[in-house]
Amino acid sequence: MQDQMMQLVVIFGTMHLVKKLGLESPEYAPFIRSAYAVTTVAILALTFHLKGQIQRRNDTTALEYDDPTPGSQQERVVTTVAKYDLGEIAKLQKSSLFTVAIVAFMHFKFGYIQPLILQSLLPLLNLYKNPLFQIHMLGKPATDSLKRPWVPENPFAALTGGGGAAAANSSSSSEAAAAAAPEGGSASGSGKEETRKEETRKDK
Repeated sequence: MQDQMMQLVVIFGTMHLVKKLGLESPEYAPFIRSAYAVTTVAILALTFHLKGQIQRRNDTTALEYDDPTPGSQQERVVTTVAKYDLGEIAKLQKSSLFTVAIVAFMHFKFGYIQPLILQSLLPLLNLYKNPLFQIHMLGKPATDSLKRPWVPENPFAALTGGGGAAAANSSSSSEAAAAAAPEGGSASGSGKEETRKEETRKDK
């Protein structure tokens, strides 16, 4: 929750400063592009450095877990710590490149400046909070919140008070209750109808 609030503060704070300082002006575009390019190259370089560290350590400790990815069928995964971390690095690199493509398209196609500025700041914050960086760069133990496997965070779960299986179960229970209500009403109506018929027979 704290990390998510920090991101929101960075996003809205940056947007406010951009408008206040007039950074959306075309004259600032070359400087902002340069800052974004430097940030992107630095992040990709760090991911390759992390990859090299993981390969050198080659931690073959067995790792067995149920796939925590939302929407997955909870398949049992058997791997090693090194293979798991390398897989997470690959995901991080793909995500970074995909973001670069989206931001570049928005900037050069529509002339948006704000995505360049935001993506010069947020990826650095996200990389610092990433378990891979915390473990392999800062030397923190893989315990508590850094214990593998790492569950992908839902940025809206903490704000909406839901998320994951609990929200799904709650939704399913609500739907079941809603579906049961008409059936209950129908059964009650049917009982009253039978009572009326019985009374009519007695009168006759």
